[in-house]
Amino acid sequence: MTVTDPESWESEEWGGRGIARVLADEHTRLQTLLEDALTATGAVTTGTTETRQIADAFIAAMSRHLSAEEQELYPAARTALDNGDRIVDDEIEADREILRVLADLHKADPDGAEFAALLARADLHLRRHVRTADEDIYPELRRRLDREEQVKLGNRIDIFEEAAPTRPHPNTPSTPPLNKVVDPALGTIDKMRDVLSGRKTRPQDL
Repeated sequence: MTVTDPESWESEEWGGRGIARVLADEHTRLQTLLEDALTATGAVTTGTTETRQIADAFIAAMSRHLSAEEQELYPAARTALDNGDRIVDDEIEADREILRVLADLHKADPDGAEFAALLARADLHLRRHVRTADEDIYPELRRRLDREEQVKLGNRIDIFEEAAPTRPHPNTPSTPPLNKVVDPALGTIDKMRDVLSGRKTRPQDL
């Protein structure tokens, strides 16, 4: 492996993480968090409150993640990939379906059968989401974008997630420029509601 090999760019010595690495790391954390929620749902010793909190943290993390992807990853993919428009349009529609599942999960009773079924559906959607990114999007971005642009986009993901919604909003704009205005506004409202309700939105707060 040489310094011109895109795979070598992921080490810290080359100025930070590119967008593909940032999002791939997030996918790993999301999968782990969802696995924890699925385990808690099936465990006799886990209380309803703990199960609800783990699920809420996953819902919030996934909502932030999808918002940031729609603001930064998808516009870059439309430009960089030969079939970018088709892939991105398909992903945006898939994102809406994920958000619908998350919205139902947010309202579901952790003691009910629907709760476990919704977590299972979320797991299927997340697996498909990760597979598409790993196979169809990230490799092309690594080949077609220079290192500086990849790191810039990776940094912007972190910035946008801080302002992103913590609750699913499947019917809001999902493409720029409107989502860059609407999502931060919704994020502010969501965070106020989270504080007032005591809802935990980050795994480290559990």
